[in-house]
Amino acid sequence: MAKLYFQDDDENCYNIQHHIDYMKENEIKEMKVFEAKPEHGTGMFFCKEFQEVGEVNGTCGKMCDKYMPRNGKSGICKYHGFVFEQTDKSKIIKI
Repeated sequence: MAKLYFQDDDENCYNIQHHIDYMKENEIKEMKVFEAKPEHGTGMFFCKEFQEVGEVNGTCGKMCDKYMPRNGKSGICKYHGFVFEQTDKSKIIKI
């Protein structure tokens, strides 16, 4: 899995290319980002399809219109992902 990074004031984390594209669009020459790490045992997940955080035992599953099992039969949805937390490890991106 590619490393993901938070901007200092953002709730969402993204790969480095996303941050570089953001910097180019906003004419930012240098930006400090913080490494993200998966959070375990929170009872929460990130839906990659709807870009939302939800409860593990909540509305994710067969009652969702976009539910698509990873194995093609049943089980966890292919859009089910980790929630992340910001670490103290930082990196400076310069363009």
